[in-house]
Amino acid sequence: MIVSSLAKVTIISPNKSKRTSKIDTISIHCMACNGNIVAIGNSFAKKSKKASSNYGIGSDGSIACYVPEEYRSWCTSNNKNDDRAITIEVANDGGKPDWHVSPQAVESLVALLVDVCQRNNIKELKWKA
Repeated sequence: MIVSSLAKVTIISPNKSKRTSKIDTISIHCMACNGNIVAIGNSFAKKSKKASSNYGIGSDGSIACYVPEEYRSWCTSNNKNDDRAITIEVANDGGKPDWHVSPQAVESLVALLVDVCQRNNIKELKWKA
């Protein structure tokens, strides 16, 4: 199982597929809620959810793994993207219109991005809308 050492919680989702592409992308998504990493993991653990992500980050900065990196998560509604991406759900500590993300979550996100990039030989990240 390939899981970042930064993940302190692991709740494996059944909502995943075999990865057939090299990891060269990271897709970040806001949860649109202040969900904690265990609650989100328990949600992804239900087959009926038909959704998952590789990692989740709580507003307190905690990191969880839901889908080990050797598998494709069902996160972005784009199979081709999910097959090549590590997907990360980040909690929001504020709602509309700004969907604020806490400083602790941002700090953990940056640390996780560095870890994933180093382990997967991703030399550069580029923002794409």
